[in-house]
Amino acid sequence: MEQDNSQLPRVAEHNSSLASWLSIDSFHFQHSLPARSNRRVTVYRNMFQRVAGLPRQVAIVGAKALVQKGSKAAAPSTTEMIGRVLNSALQEAQLQVSDLDGLIAVPSLTENHFMESHYQATLLGLFDTRPARPLRCRTIDTGGAGPVSALLQAEQMIQNEELECVAVVAADSVGSMPSHEFLEKANSIFFKLQQQQQQQAGNGTSTTTTTSFPSPAIPHGYDKITRYQMQHYGITRDQLRMAVCLESFHAGMHTESLYYRKNHPLGRQYTSLQDVQTATEVTPNISILECARRADGAACLILASNRFLARKELYHKGTPVIVGRGESSGPLYPPDQIQESTYSSCNEAMAGAYASAGNMNVQDIDFFGLYDCFPICLVRALEACGLAETGRGGDYLQQQYDRLVDAMKNKNTAPLEADHPLLKDPSFFPVNTHGGLLCYGAPWEVPAMYNIIEAVHQLRGVASGRQIDNCRRALVFGNGGVLSASAVAILANSS
Repeated sequence: MEQDNSQLPRVAEHNSSLASWLSIDSFHFQHSLPARSNRRVTVYRNMFQRVAGLPRQVAIVGAKALVQKGSKAAAPSTTEMIGRVLNSALQEAQLQVSDLDGLIAVPSLTENHFMESHYQATLLGLFDTRPARPLRCRTIDTGGAGPVSALLQAEQMIQNEELECVAVVAADSVGSMPSHEFLEKANSIFFKLQQQQQQQAGNGTSTTTTTSFPSPAIPHGYDKITRYQMQHYGITRDQLRMAVCLESFHAGMHTESLYYRKNHPLGRQYTSLQDVQTATEVTPNISILECARRADGAACLILASNRFLARKELYHKGTPVIVGRGESSGPLYPPDQIQESTYSSCNEAMAGAYASAGNMNVQDIDFFGLYDCFPICLVRALEACGLAETGRGGDYLQQQYDRLVDAMKNKNTAPLEADHPLLKDPSFFPVNTHGGLLCYGAPWEVPAMYNIIEAVHQLRGVASGRQIDNCRRALVFGNGGVLSASAVAILANSS
């Protein structure tokens, strides 16, 4: 049920000209106030000093997710789902729709809208809430990397374009889409590219080698990269399968994940290696359990300037802020001959994020939200972020899997107690504690937003049952296409 956003609590603004005070000196400030009681003057002076003394940062103050299984009945509209998570996120942030300066959206597969952000803002009536200062809308399309790209775009809008509060939204209902229709739409993205390549080759207007696109196109693209990793670095099929086992264990502890089972003790369980070994194959090296779990869902982030929040007396220590960022790109689909340099975008984006965060490294990060549409994507991300050396991502997964199996010995599938040493050890697979695309749920381009929301929950210390002790910094990675777009953000608790 949608919430009535008009009733959301709001802290009263003390003065309409307060925003301009940041650009004047304290002498002018003190002598420009009208005659008032000493107490009132002191309140304004203290507020000015508190706001002006803050280093400018962009904080995430609202983070809400919705994920659900597909329905054979009418699928929920993207606008309906966006409205729900937007209202919930604004309520969490103690803000109103009229506080928004900007809206960023990513495209949907099920509903193809021209100018997605403008479309959603129009249907939701967001332009009507601030006629004196129109909403600024942007649509970001970097595939599955879109939510992280949008997060970084929102930060830039606040830092460089004088906006104060921006919402990032995404929604899709691929879980309710019939399988044949989903396959047709997903394939068409790459089949159009193939047709264009063939036409250019026939006209002699391109020297680019035409790439083959068997169906299903996306899994076959990742299968090419999987074969490359197996041939060059020796990763095994079972090591890749272990990604599902580990992700499912985390998802079994998240009450909102599609994997969670209420009738199971504490909901905790995990997919066995044998289950993955015997699952139906989609390509020679990818089974159905190693594909992102289709779902319906939506997500929303509310970002705001810390100075804006301080003026509203909503800023407090520990609020997650963006401290690092990096993006890079590669070809839309893997060529027939793959080289290591073909897919370096993830490494480049990771390196950029670490550098921009003050030359951080993997040792500075407590939680990793890594895109895992297929196990090979996760493996490449594990190596790029530094949790594993190049070519050793499979070994890392096996080490973590062996730790899980040892802890579960003699328990069958019974849950581990909350105080079990494995669950208290921050080094035990601090990746995708919500379950990732493989097990939490994957509504097309929404899932990287789930990574961000889980990072926010970890930093806030509210990831019930799966909390990483003393989580101070988090890294989130989104991937679009077939390792074609990489976007990375580093978040930290504000000081």
